Amino acid sequence: MKQRTAITICIVAALIFLGAALQIGRICMRSRAEALSRSGEHGKAAVIYERLGDDAAAADSLALASEESYQQATALLQQGDCSGAAELFASISQYRDSQDFLTACAWQEALAARDTEKLLTAHTVFVKLGNHSYCTQALEQIDSQLFLQAETLAQSMDLSGALAIWEELGSYKNSDLLAARCRQMVDWASAPEDQRLLREENRYMPDKLDNVYICDSAYIVVPEVLDSSTGFFIYFPGGRDEEMSIDYLLYYMMNPSPNTLAVFMRRNGLENMEDKTSQAVEILDRAAAECGLYPQDIVTGGSSLGAYPAMHFAFYAWENHALRTDCVLSLDAGSDWMEAWLLLSESECKVTAQLGTDFFLFESPWVGMNREGICRMVNTGNKVTMVGCYFDDHVRISLDAMGMGVVDWAVNDRSQPCNPDIYTFVTLHPGDESNWD
Repeated sequence: MKQRTAITICIVAALIFLGAALQIGRICMRSRAEALSRSGEHGKAAVIYERLGDDAAAADSLALASEESYQQATALLQQGDCSGAAELFASISQYRDSQDFLTACAWQEALAARDTEKLLTAHTVFVKLGNHSYCTQALEQIDSQLFLQAETLAQSMDLSGALAIWEELGSYKNSDLLAARCRQMVDWASAPEDQRLLREENRYMPDKLDNVYICDSAYIVVPEVLDSSTGFFIYFPGGRDEEMSIDYLLYYMMNPSPNTLAVFMRRNGLENMEDKTSQAVEILDRAAAECGLYPQDIVTGGSSLGAYPAMHFAFYAWENHALRTDCVLSLDAGSDWMEAWLLLSESECKVTAQLGTDFFLFESPWVGMNREGICRMVNTGNKVTMVGCYFDDHVRISLDAMGMGVVDWAVNDRSQPCNPDIYTFVTLHPGDESNWD
């Protein structure tokens, strides 16, 4: 009996000792895990917490380990180590937005493949990464490719696709302005018939003209063929914001530019050329959207005092709408260029020079003209060509231009002077003022 009691006491004592040892071991393991956490080795700490059965502590440590890997991977990507960053992001692929960062690590492959979706993801990631040298260089290449893709989509009238990219690009290359135009064009393209600009009831002289429409502010000439090669032309009449004489439209209709969507403004908006530019762009974009077209650049022309809104259009259309003016036809600018407030300022001239806008100044003999505005354009780097007209009548200069193919030449191919029998072209260069006579 005494022997059995002794054995029982020994077993109990052993169990107590074992329990105490296990408890001490657990305490030591927890202390070890806590020490590892303090030293930043959260992954090793998580393994210990899992052995201890402390799921909450293990989850917390895993989260800290993932964040640590995330920060390390982010730093590697900022430094341009895409492969190292990709390896780390792959190991925490379910953590935060690691999948997006993993996509960004392969941005060069996406760039080569022109994969829009992956490039958009990469754009978002590199914006988050901030102003680090590698990030800014990568972002420029990504954004440049995306911008070109948006232009291509817009040209093919996938306006929704273009809009998605321009909205993501923010202010890059005026993407915000292009997005604003694109949003309106999407609405206009899908407008019901009774809300369309180019509807049957808006036809002008339908018994004589097949393709002309009228609205409160303009006449719109729609070409028979509408395709990716279609050009765009906006005309501003002369006078001090007077109603346009229909002769200019009819002369154009005698020999129109056959693949050009043309907008003839009924008044030139001389008192507020910025507002008139916005109105003209809206009419053009609306008509283009209804025709399944997207205007990327344009030619403008103006007669007499209307030449000044045509020139200012090149500045305001770019600054406010990101619409580039390829060429301006100034048709015998009124008042012999004497009204300084109508001229392009030096800052405006610098913008049109950067755009590469061609200025063709159709004038009667210009001896005695005020040259200040012309000199300013030339000396700021603009491409300016004086066009001497054989018939120097003020009105005829414009009517000839409208009816003898000048618009078609300006919109399509200006590599050679047009109608050399009646026009003489002299390209101006800085410092050559004494040779302009």
